[in-house]
Amino acid sequence: MSKETTKGNNTSRVMSSYGSGLEANTLAMLDSTGAKDSRDANEDRLQYLEAVRAASLVPEIGIPPTNKMYQAMFRILRFGRTLELITASYQLLTQLHQRFPWVYVSDSADQLEIVDEAWSPFSFGSDVDSDGKEISVRSPFFQQLIQNMNKGVNESEESELKILGNLFLFKYLVHVLKLDFTPRNQVYKETMNWSLLKESSLNLLLASRKVNFKLLMKDYLSTMCAPIDADEKSTSLVELHEGMLSAMKELLVMMMDLDASKQKADLEGITSRGDGIRTPAMEIILDELTYNGYLLSNFLQVFDDPKWKLEIVLQYLTKYIPKPSVRTRRSNVPQAEDPKTLNGILKTFSSGTNSKNITKKIGPDIVQILIGHAFLARLTFSNPSDGDSITEICNTIISAFTSLKQVDQKIEILSFGKEVLFTAGMVLKAKA
Repeated sequence: MSKETTKGNNTSRVMSSYGSGLEANTLAMLDSTGAKDSRDANEDRLQYLEAVRAASLVPEIGIPPTNKMYQAMFRILRFGRTLELITASYQLLTQLHQRFPWVYVSDSADQLEIVDEAWSPFSFGSDVDSDGKEISVRSPFFQQLIQNMNKGVNESEESELKILGNLFLFKYLVHVLKLDFTPRNQVYKETMNWSLLKESSLNLLLASRKVNFKLLMKDYLSTMCAPIDADEKSTSLVELHEGMLSAMKELLVMMMDLDASKQKADLEGITSRGDGIRTPAMEIILDELTYNGYLLSNFLQVFDDPKWKLEIVLQYLTKYIPKPSVRTRRSNVPQAEDPKTLNGILKTFSSGTNSKNITKKIGPDIVQILIGHAFLARLTFSNPSDGDSITEICNTIISAFTSLKQVDQKIEILSFGKEVLFTAGMVLKAKA
């Protein structure tokens, strides 16, 4: 990520002077829009966006926009009345954040640089001016946005411009959350300074008492897994829906990364009661997938982060895997495989009793979907931490499917299961 920051008091004063002049000149374009008809007003807004681009992005050393200028651009994104305005403001804002980051890792790699009083579309306190309160995003609004996106996917009567506006807004907010969270989490892993993540926009957004996080996650999964009828939607809406899914997957990964970092901080004893207690996203996901087989299948098809997909499946199956018996000193019984690894779980299916009991509890189709997706996710790991060879895992996945058929001849291998078996066979053939 390229960074242009104001270093040194003299440089800061000069850039601040330029920024003030730029603010006065560009915002003047918007002052009279209320007195014009919508066509002229929209043209003025487009000219404003182009003026900001010309001053901040086109030059080799651009002038960072002021907070009021950012606020005006975000207002256009939130309340734009044409797709051209919404698209232009979205593209400009995302490019500006890349050019002028407000949080980034210093050259020392274990130091976080944070720009003082940087503008953000989010607001978590009360010290916001009246104009900022009107457009800033608070936790309840973010939850409502996800609910509105869910309606937009499922209800044809929603206007296309409104749906597109919500999707662009959501993508932008996730973009901001990621640019803020990623460097913080990187430095946190090096320093174990929990305050860096505690003060992240993502943590402040989700930890708010004004948000029902369980309900938010239910709406989130419903929106993420809802099918879209491409025949009834425009090409632009279908393409943007794909972009929305990408943003939703990014945000979900960030949520689980945040929870993992919080859990580590809890174990280290560096958190406090003031940090709040929130049900981890993973726990809610598992609950929802356990009681909704249709959602489970769709979720595993859509969610493609291999690390977290594998972890979700392993935690799901672990609930149904019998715990290994305690091994005594005199026992000659070999130690069982670790049931928390994919290979360990697959080997439990080698026992006809275990295979029959697990299949009876969750169904043969669900078993195939789970172990199949876990296997495909594991294939993508370049440096796995479980220590199992890919050859061994291919053999155990084939054995697991064979065991399912031996338990009950009536069980049919799904087409997805056949694809998994074919893939395992091809890998073994290539390794031979």
